[in-house]
Amino acid sequence: MRSRCNDIEVAWHEAGRGDPLILIHGLADDHRAWRRAVPDLMLHHRLLMYDLRGHGETSLGAADGTLRQLGDDLVTLLDAIEVERADIAGFSLGGTIAMRVAIDHPDRARGIALVATSSRVGHSAAGWYRERVEMVERNDPHLRDTLDKDTADVYAESPSELEGGLLIRRQSTEDPRGYGNACAAMAGLNANPLDPELPRISAPTLIVASELDRHCPPKAAEVIASGIRGSKLEVMRGAGHPIPVEKPRELASSINSFLAELG
Repeated sequence: MRSRCNDIEVAWHEAGRGDPLILIHGLADDHRAWRRAVPDLMLHHRLLMYDLRGHGETSLGAADGTLRQLGDDLVTLLDAIEVERADIAGFSLGGTIAMRVAIDHPDRARGIALVATSSRVGHSAAGWYRERVEMVERNDPHLRDTLDKDTADVYAESPSELEGGLLIRRQSTEDPRGYGNACAAMAGLNANPLDPELPRISAPTLIVASELDRHCPPKAAEVIASGIRGSKLEVMRGAGHPIPVEKPRELASSINSFLAELG
C-alpha cells in the first residue's frame, strides 16, 4: 500500500489484527528486517510495517538528514492511515526513531519497544556514518562493496541469514540517497545525543539488547534504561545485532508479553 505523507509517498504493509503495532526497520533495510518475527507478532497485533524515507519503496523527498524528520514521517503516516495511537517497536535506527517520536509526540505512542539500539553515537561511529554520507554524495564507485561488507559485519553471528540480508539491503538502497540521509541523522547523535531528552519519554518502555552485539552493545541499552523512568531491560543471550532475525520468537514473545501487561 502507498500513502502520501507531505513530501514523500510511503510504502507500508499490514498483517494481523488487534491493537496497532508499528514496526520500524534499521539502516539500509526495509520492512522485511522484521520478517522472522512477524508470524508470532501478528497473532496478537495489527502490524503496520513501513519503509523509511528513501529506503525500499518509499520516496526520498526533501530529506534533511535529521532524526526529527524521520520521526515526523511516522506521525504523518499514522495520520494518513487514521491511527490515533499505537505501540511502536524499533530496531537499531528504528529504535532511535521510536524514541524521537515518544519524545516529540507522546500522545501517539502507547508503549515502545527499543531493540538493539542506542541513544548516542561516539566519535568513531560518527566518523563511520559521515564517511558513508560522503561516499553517497560523491557517488563513490566503492559504495556497493562497502555496503556489502557492512552487511556481512552485521550478520557475523548469523551467516546463514547473510544471503537474505544482502538481498534486502541491495534492493532497499538501490537509490543510496536514503541510506546517506539516515547515516547523516545517526551521525547527528554524536553532537546531539538523545540522552538529555530520555526522561521526557512517558510511554512504558521495553529495551532489548543482545550480549554479542558489537554495534549497540548492552551498555548502550543500559544508558537508555537509566534515562527512561520505569523502563524494562532484557538481554538476549547468544545473539548479535540483528535480533529480529537471530532471536525472532524470543523477541516476539518479549514484545507480546510486555504489551499484554499494558492492557
